[in-house]
Amino acid sequence: GDIVNLDISIFHKGFHSDLNETFFIGEVDDDSKRLVETAYTALRVASEMIRPGTMYRELGAKIQEEAEKNGCCVAPSFCGHGVGKLFHGLPDVPHYRKNKVVGTMKLGH
Repeated sequence: GDIVNLDISIFHKGFHSDLNETFFIGEVDDDSKRLVETAYTALRVASEMIRPGTMYRELGAKIQEEAEKNGCCVAPSFCGHGVGKLFHGLPDVPHYRKNKVVGTMKLGH
């Protein structure tokens, strides 16, 4: 078996956005299951923090904590991003603790 990541992008009314989903193809090994399930759980944990007043940098600590709890690690060279007039534009959302990204969530972000 294998894992496949499908990334879909959209441009609608002047705004870019994308999302991805990972699928199991056939029978996958336990490490692959743990990786995909940990990534999904980390996303859910970080999503629970989304509200006005949360600093974008705070999400990284939760994501890294969830990854390490499950024997995984984060890749500091990748980050989440905003939805906007530029594809993969601000705000940047690093997936690791002690990052230096600036900005606080506000309505409409």
